[in-house]
Amino acid sequence: MFHRMIFVMAIAIIFLSGCDSKQQVDKVENHKEQDKESANNSGIVTLNKDAIETAGIKTEVVSLRPLRIEYTFSGKVDVNETRLAHVSSRIPGRAVEVYANPGDHVRKGEPLAIIDSPEIGEAQGQYLKAKTALQVAEKSYERAKIILKEKVISTGEFQRREGEYLSSITEAKVAEDWLHLLGMTDEEISSIEKVHTINSKVAIYSPIAGSVIERHLTLGEVVEPVKPLFVIANLLNIWVIADIPENDSPRIKKGQSVAVTAAPYPEKIFRGQISYISNTIDPATRTVQVRIEVENTKGELKPEMFASIKISTDEKEKVLAIPVSAVQREGEKAVVFVAKDENSFEKRGVELGLQAEGFHQVISGIKKGERIVTKGAFTLKSETMKGLMEEE
Repeated sequence: MFHRMIFVMAIAIIFLSGCDSKQQVDKVENHKEQDKESANNSGIVTLNKDAIETAGIKTEVVSLRPLRIEYTFSGKVDVNETRLAHVSSRIPGRAVEVYANPGDHVRKGEPLAIIDSPEIGEAQGQYLKAKTALQVAEKSYERAKIILKEKVISTGEFQRREGEYLSSITEAKVAEDWLHLLGMTDEEISSIEKVHTINSKVAIYSPIAGSVIERHLTLGEVVEPVKPLFVIANLLNIWVIADIPENDSPRIKKGQSVAVTAAPYPEKIFRGQISYISNTIDPATRTVQVRIEVENTKGELKPEMFASIKISTDEKEKVLAIPVSAVQREGEKAVVFVAKDENSFEKRGVELGLQAEGFHQVISGIKKGERIVTKGAFTLKSETMKGLMEEE
């Protein structure tokens, strides 16, 4: 019995020892897994010397660099208001012909519509009456000059006829000017004088060459002088309006050259020049409005298009900057690899600013004096991605 108890106790001790050994092995494995997970979570990649040489990894110290910074702002294409015309009728009436439609290109002096107006008919009647009176007064005056020499009429009668003639000239000129003010041309006025017939219809002409961008007139519509009927814009030269943050406004100067790109033409650059900088700041957005004048000879830029404006500073600024080759992308996130020692590299997210001359301005994420990978960063990124895949 005694021997049997000793045998059972021996078996138990061996079993417990085996359990302890297994627990120790499990602990070691758990520690390894935790270390591996910790390394992966911290984004640290460790490579041996041979792997570093094969990947061609190079590093350099982050420092301040003098760069000619290129600022990028968003903006919108707008019409050049110095080449814009709002066209309306000078007289009340009714539209009997409408020629121009949105999108049409019109020449300066081209008729846009015809208005039938009793007022223009009345003004033409007054003009014809004044011209007739002038002709009568002129003949009377010329005859008076002849017979005055023969002393057939008195000096007083001659002066009366002369006065009537001069007054008739004035009245005819006033009547003609009034027709001009109502929108009639010299040719139209000469025409009614020749045929001696009143025409109550008058054309509305385009004051500039350009494109019809708005039309507010339909056939048969009653027209009033206060109502705009057409908007004509010369789109060969347009404006791009941008709002510049107040902190960047000191770097923007009138006359600076600007590179403009529009949403439909992301690869094409339109050259422009800053023609206006607002003297006030918008209190709601804390921005300064800037106007860029751009040649648009092919008509590719159209009002209301979204645009991107790039402005290069005239002088170089010292900023914390890193080479473009150091930056890797993970979706919309920018990352770099910071050397912790000769073999270990930490992946770190960074916020980048402007890009110029092959460098990115650094806003946050790394500090001056830290050493980053400038060549071979893609290999390190691949290693981190491999680690994530192994975890999954």
